[in-house]
Amino acid sequence: MREISNVEINTLAKELDDVLKGARLQKFYELGEGEFRLEFHAPGKGTLDLMVELKKRINLTRYVKPAPQTPTQFAMQIRKHLEGALAENTRQYGFDRVLVIEFNAQDGKKQLIIEMFSNGNMILLGEEGRIIACYRTEEWSDRVIKRGVKYIFPASTKIDPREVDENKLRSILNEKKLIACLAGRINLGTIYLEEVIARAKLAVDKQANKLNSDEITELLRAFSEICKAFEHPVPTAYFKDGKSFDYSILPISKYASLESKQFRSISELLDEFYAPNSTMEEPKADKQFAEEKRKLEFALKTQREAAENLRKKAEEAKQAGDKIYEHYSELEALLRFVYSARKSNKSWDEIEKVIKGKAEIDRTKGRIIVNI
Repeated sequence: MREISNVEINTLAKELDDVLKGARLQKFYELGEGEFRLEFHAPGKGTLDLMVELKKRINLTRYVKPAPQTPTQFAMQIRKHLEGALAENTRQYGFDRVLVIEFNAQDGKKQLIIEMFSNGNMILLGEEGRIIACYRTEEWSDRVIKRGVKYIFPASTKIDPREVDENKLRSILNEKKLIACLAGRINLGTIYLEEVIARAKLAVDKQANKLNSDEITELLRAFSEICKAFEHPVPTAYFKDGKSFDYSILPISKYASLESKQFRSISELLDEFYAPNSTMEEPKADKQFAEEKRKLEFALKTQREAAENLRKKAEEAKQAGDKIYEHYSELEALLRFVYSARKSNKSWDEIEKVIKGKAEIDRTKGRIIVNI
């Protein structure tokens, strides 16, 4: 699976910020395992559908997949807090594979965090940065993703390619092949690192710490050149044997011999790259298998959520039963007193005076409420 890179998310964030700013979220759907659709309404633009497939893509789509009849628990949580909310800002966190959509909701500011690395995740934050809902509960040594805790953005240990200078570059060169060395220390996707090396006229398998001063200068020039090119993206899809092969936000040297097609935006490119019934889709058998797998995974997730809800209800019922058993003699005496008092025509006011501090009477529903 082609995972979206941080460079592409950087371009995408700028595109989406222009389009979504001022739009209201109308509906949120969970379509399958790690797959979501956010339906916005934008003044003067109408309905905008944002597709999210964790790790894979985020884009506005014209291929709207049908939503399941029953929303998942996660979808209901997002709807509860974000339906009708105004999208104010869309941005990338740092230069990482994290997209942040900031909302102004009726009960305050909210942030929807879309993590496109590791297993992928979607997290809703409240005003204080605490997690209201998350698609996956996860835990690492330096941060925890679960409801109620304060969200911590992932720490980036790699060098931002836009900040590479001679000192930083020399400090990371080691005995590994050049491509492996750069990929391990610089926050840039492999396809773009290979392009940097190609523009510097170097070999990807050259030993990194064997670069001479002239080669280091050329590598720095290539980094500067490609980072400037990122500011003027040319979203391009590549085809091999008539099928989709790869994509980028600028022309890639090693794909020069392949058929290619340029798009007006990275969002449009991704929509067509993953579009159904197009020359850019997966082979039919693979697609049918993937669709069946998606349906089964979605059904399994829904059943697990239902089972977890039943387990919680059963646990609550058991705890209530244990409490009743523990105080059985007291409860029995209380009920006998109330029954006897009512049979003797005593008023509820008289009864309440006697049981005050032990129980409360809900006259409208005919209930006796006991705190035990």
